[in-house]
Amino acid sequence: MTIDARHSSRRSATHWPLGFLQSLRAGRRRIPSLPTRALPIHHLRQCLNALPYVQQRNLHQLVLGRPVPEGTHIESHQIASPWHETVRQRALPAHVEPLLLERIGRDRYGRKHWLIPDAARAYARMRATAIAAGCALEIVSSFRAVADQRRILERKRRAGQSWAAILAVNAPPGYSEHHSGRALDFAVADQPVLTEAFEHTSEFAWLIAHASTFGFRLSYPRGNAYGYIYEPWHWYFDA
Repeated sequence: MTIDARHSSRRSATHWPLGFLQSLRAGRRRIPSLPTRALPIHHLRQCLNALPYVQQRNLHQLVLGRPVPEGTHIESHQIASPWHETVRQRALPAHVEPLLLERIGRDRYGRKHWLIPDAARAYARMRATAIAAGCALEIVSSFRAVADQRRILERKRRAGQSWAAILAVNAPPGYSEHHSGRALDFAVADQPVLTEAFEHTSEFAWLIAHASTFGFRLSYPRGNAYGYIYEPWHWYFDA
């Protein structure tokens, strides 16, 4: 029995056409915002898992934004020079883009921000708790597509920066935690963004003390194993 046949009688918001599922499975379509109350994520996951498995990418990673296991094949365009050697030497973990993203708000520049649904709910709880404690966590970066990452690196290269300098600050395309929809960069209102000065704010102190309660961790402390600069503003949902 096909997926359409099993669900043909369900003329509700949880009905997923076979062609739509196939295009999601092939990576040709993405759901930028899912009204989770009407369209349960677990139902979409069940439907995707019910399709004949013909893709190499793991659906659990695609839906939940998990890192790709060591040894997983990555498309050649994602590890091509000039950063292929950096990926190898620093053993950088790859991150795939999730299919499901939920909008979590806008930043000081008016840009929209997205996370996977589980991370979005955890962030909402964390933000509310932080506000109650007098800490206003401002977002300046969240989900970022692989194509956008590539444009950032190419723009810096055109501006004259060396690849070594760029890759100490930015992950190669396909290897940024922001691709996963699980990473957030925080800032404080009326202060410069993405600088070590964030370490000296009450918001950072609050995150150090409480972020793990909500499933978030500091990804790049000083001397981190991945060779990136210290990023007190960058936190990753690891629950």
